[in-house]
Amino acid sequence: MQERKVKLRNIIGYGATDVFGNGALAVVSTWMLFFYTSFGGLTAIEGGSILAIARVCDAFISPIMGYFTDHFGNTRLGKKFGRRRFFLLAGIPLMLLYILLWIPKANFWYYLVTYILIEALTAMVMIPYETLAPEMTTSYDVRTKMTSSRMIWSAIATFLVSWLPGRFFAAMGKNNPDAFLANGITLTVIFMITVLLTYFTTWERKGDPETVVDKSKTGPFHALKDIGSVFRVKSYVLHLIIYLFTFTARDIVSAVYVYFVVYAVKSNSVEASNLLTFGSIIGIPCNFIWPKIMTKFGPSKMLRIMYLMMFGTVAVYGLLYLSPFVGTVQMIIFLYVLQVTWGVSNSGTGYVPWTVFTFIPDVDEIMTGKRREGDFAGIMTFARKSTSSIAPFVTGIVLSACGFNSSAKVQTGSALNGLVLWLVLGVGVLLLIATITTYFFKLDKDNHAILISEISRLKSGGSMKDVSPDTKKVVEDLTGMKYEKLWGNNNL
Repeated sequence: MQERKVKLRNIIGYGATDVFGNGALAVVSTWMLFFYTSFGGLTAIEGGSILAIARVCDAFISPIMGYFTDHFGNTRLGKKFGRRRFFLLAGIPLMLLYILLWIPKANFWYYLVTYILIEALTAMVMIPYETLAPEMTTSYDVRTKMTSSRMIWSAIATFLVSWLPGRFFAAMGKNNPDAFLANGITLTVIFMITVLLTYFTTWERKGDPETVVDKSKTGPFHALKDIGSVFRVKSYVLHLIIYLFTFTARDIVSAVYVYFVVYAVKSNSVEASNLLTFGSIIGIPCNFIWPKIMTKFGPSKMLRIMYLMMFGTVAVYGLLYLSPFVGTVQMIIFLYVLQVTWGVSNSGTGYVPWTVFTFIPDVDEIMTGKRREGDFAGIMTFARKSTSSIAPFVTGIVLSACGFNSSAKVQTGSALNGLVLWLVLGVGVLLLIATITTYFFKLDKDNHAILISEISRLKSGGSMKDVSPDTKKVVEDLTGMKYEKLWGNNNL
């Protein structure tokens, strides 16, 4: 079946849902712990534990959702609305649950239940959404443009999450918890509109035999086996390592940054919001050039450049904390300059993994002969939400261990020293591990073209015995399997 042409409006509309995906996660990593400790009446440990408990729940929700969306096409609703896009449509009215997060002075159990509900909603919407790029096209160049669109929308979400709270603080008062509630209501409306835009501008693959479910291979045992088998795809395992360590490093900075600005360099929450807003603006235009840069350098080399810039930024944060500029106008100027390097590196490290992810199902297809975007998206969504909660959770533990007092306007020296050490050393170690892993990751444009060509040859009835030596080597390196074991000749 000939591929439907992906037009500019489809590329733009496809990316819109990441306003919800990244926006909701950015709020969690940047403001959630701050809200819990400042306006929710919780300690740092209690607030962090809510995020951790939700991760345990999501360990089951996201992978199962991924498997479910792969097999939803044979249901009556799936046939009418699509096995992926149905969940975008169903999630729109449920976005109203997001408002419940921001009720001040509730209690631990209220915040725990509402947060878990939002996590389930995020999985229900984002996992099917993350399969749409490989569903719509096999083109490397088009997928990179689609990811670029997604990252532009994601940067807009980061801008909104950074900018809106400051505006509500300025209008309603820095110590008014209703500012967060007003912010939550505003974001909810925006989330609903953008998801609807994606629904009406995207489609799914139809008619391919790999989208048809084998009913003899269903049930809980097969579901667990199917989900677990994704970890036998070499490129995916390496990708997950890079992804997890990169995004956890980013989320540590997000979790610490407001505290750093307010307490370590003696500014305020409005200034922190303004700085975050400026950094998010810097990242938006970068997404227009990332496709060309990644094509030129490849994903691994591009990431290494971004890692160097990112660690340099947090290292300077540490030096500024030790400088005589604390509490001065000069400090704020320095922080704005650093938001340029942070905005660029944050944008680049966000773009590469999500672009690479769209090519992983192709590696799996030559191994299994099937399309399992949902399984991969389920694990990816769980991994992403884990980093957004692990970083605030561990940050809460670090702050508590160092003597941080959420009710105090001035923190002790040990609390501030611990915060800054965690910012610099924690991020540094994670980026070092991610950097080492990039040297083993080989899924770039050239190798992807070889992979797609071989899949097309085999689909057309070509013999596995006729594979060229160069193609065989590339495919084995990407899959981690001997060529003879590919194309369904295995127990995956």
